[in-house]
Amino acid sequence: MKRFLWLGSVAFLFLICTGCGDTFRPIIIPNPPQFPNPKASHSVLTISDNGTVVPGSAMVIDVSGDTDVSIKNVGLAPVHAVQQTANQVIVANQSITGASADSLTKLVFSGTVIQNVDTISLPFNSAPNFVATTEASQVYASLPGTVPPSVAVISTVTDSIVATIPVGNKPYAMAETPDGKKLYVANNGDGTVDAFNTLDRSSRGINGAFNAPLWISTRSDNQRVYVLNGNGVVSTLDTTATAGPDTVIDSSISVPNATYMIYDVILNRLYIPGGNQITILNVASSVPQVLGGGPITITPVSPATRSAGDPCALTGVGTLSVVAAAALPDASRAYVGAFYSDGAGNICPQVTVINASSSTIKTTVAVPGFPDATIPSSPYYVPICATTRFRMMMAAGGDSSRAYLSSCDGGNVNIIDTTTDTYFLNVPAPGSARPPIPPSTQNPPQNPVFMIAGP
Repeated sequence: MKRFLWLGSVAFLFLICTGCGDTFRPIIIPNPPQFPNPKASHSVLTISDNGTVVPGSAMVIDVSGDTDVSIKNVGLAPVHAVQQTANQVIVANQSITGASADSLTKLVFSGTVIQNVDTISLPFNSAPNFVATTEASQVYASLPGTVPPSVAVISTVTDSIVATIPVGNKPYAMAETPDGKKLYVANNGDGTVDAFNTLDRSSRGINGAFNAPLWISTRSDNQRVYVLNGNGVVSTLDTTATAGPDTVIDSSISVPNATYMIYDVILNRLYIPGGNQITILNVASSVPQVLGGGPITITPVSPATRSAGDPCALTGVGTLSVVAAAALPDASRAYVGAFYSDGAGNICPQVTVINASSSTIKTTVAVPGFPDATIPSSPYYVPICATTRFRMMMAAGGDSSRAYLSSCDGGNVNIIDTTTDTYFLNVPAPGSARPPIPPSTQNPPQNPVFMIAGP
């Protein structure tokens, strides 16, 4: 009997000690990267505008094969897209005056091939211009054409609007925090930013002022939001209050002529193209810090270094505009897209390689030029290229072997081999395999207006 009592006492003490250990054992909560992780991307998706009559198109380039593996129609006049899940992308199709073409297109993938295409109808002339989400079953579309301007909350399970949220004048860009709890809307028309708690769509409120905001990026830990203003100032918001309000804690950094930012979730950086420079911000600390000793100035490549047959090899250089950037998922380099007009009616692109460890220029790669599509008197004139927000864009392959530069004017996607940092080839968008749409007998125009890495 005593033996059983002794064994019971030992077992009881063991349980107490085990419980005490659990009480004081530290718990580590991981901070996952912002979804979707760029390393998971096996393709690059290009969205093309094909005019006011022919629907736009989506083209998928397989990173490993350097070929277009899938082409599908989207809505009329697409303007923006977001990857929602590992196999789903949502495209916003801008309204055309007098046409009820306002919609979102849901692209469902099987691997790198677009398997299904669904249309989500939006209010007449609501003019959707941006889509954002970090949620698996819900997206947000900004509708500057509604009265009052609003953001539509859309279920991608039922493909329908479940709510609308009034916002300021001319909503222009949005961002949702990675945890799916906060939504931010940049209202370019009245110089405000709206902040909402997504659970009940209540306003969070913001302490601070803005100037014609153009872009919003969120940090992967959900505690900071960055607003790019029309005057180039980057406003940093502290978003740690559970229900709000948020507070602008820094506005000391300015990037003149910048229109959007690229967030590098791996290195916790912002790349901001503007003018003839790229500004790199370390946003790991409470207040952003400029890397590289200041903005990095990009210079035009010499025409003499361009290949034979490149029209830009025969003319002088012009003023360079730095317009796009992408960071490799392996955190080794960033790629910066820029172009100049040569005065002979050509656009002359280039891609500059930045060493991520030192924030210095490694090399610059010439990309073959093409006719400027924004000159009304030119036979190559394409109106959308003169008005699109994303005349050129950059993306990086998930395996870090390729960087991509899309061009509205060139009607193609240019590929940079990152193992040698040289120009590889270009893929016409949407590709010659896309058939004409009756009653047309011609393949539609090919003018990329947006590009993302993935899925």
